[in-house]
Amino acid sequence: MLLFLVPVVFLFFRKRRKISRRQASFRKPFPPEWDRILDEIPLCRRLPQDLKKELRGHVSVFLSEKAFEGCMGQKISEDIKVKIAAHACMLLLNRDTDYFPRLSSVLVYPDAYWVNDDFHIAGQTIKGKAVNLGESWEQGAVILSWKKIVEELSDDKCGHSLALHEFAHQIDAEDGFLNGLPELGEGSRYGKWASVFAKEYENLRDCSVGGDEDVIDDYGAQDPAEFFAVVTEGFFLKSCEMKMAHPELYRELVGFYKVEPADWVL
Repeated sequence: MLLFLVPVVFLFFRKRRKISRRQASFRKPFPPEWDRILDEIPLCRRLPQDLKKELRGHVSVFLSEKAFEGCMGQKISEDIKVKIAAHACMLLLNRDTDYFPRLSSVLVYPDAYWVNDDFHIAGQTIKGKAVNLGESWEQGAVILSWKKIVEELSDDKCGHSLALHEFAHQIDAEDGFLNGLPELGEGSRYGKWASVFAKEYENLRDCSVGGDEDVIDDYGAQDPAEFFAVVTEGFFLKSCEMKMAHPELYRELVGFYKVEPADWVL
């Protein structure tokens, strides 16, 4: 019996230490230079003060736990780390969070990068290459093009965010499945979520086939996982348009993300 309890006790105290460490990181003073960096992000400038204070704490925890690695000669600076962390932590505001538990590293490329892109035809595997701007692996890493992030941040009206998109995939995969259905929490209305998302996804696919424009980017018509990531971008960056054009979808996202970005004003 005692041998059985040893690993249970060990896990209990390890969890307590992690919580204590996070609380200390969350409360520590936020460097003024990091605040200046946050103010360079259009979405952060819209945040109410209480949420901006919470974001600072989450950024501190994120940066204390996640490793950043530059690829293809990319140097990792405080500017890069804080801006990427801010986008990741924007998705954690007002929510119970374990800080992307499957994520250990953020890999940053200076620009777009090549990846292997094998595909199958008539039983044959064809090896190829493709150009990527970002990826989110279900275990271990988020990969981002820094040039793309800089381009997006240079335009206050830009309705896209590579970082929000890839970290939304991380949230989607926290339950072990990258399928556009994140873990909604105890007591959530999975049926309502599934109904609304299925209808909106099919509508977007119809719009994409017909060449019709929508506030939701047609990249989300690829599959349900991409749809969730794309509507997350729209929810935060085109919130008023999303609320007007897709009120049911917007309400489901408000219920999930626990914020109301359409009310954030400069």
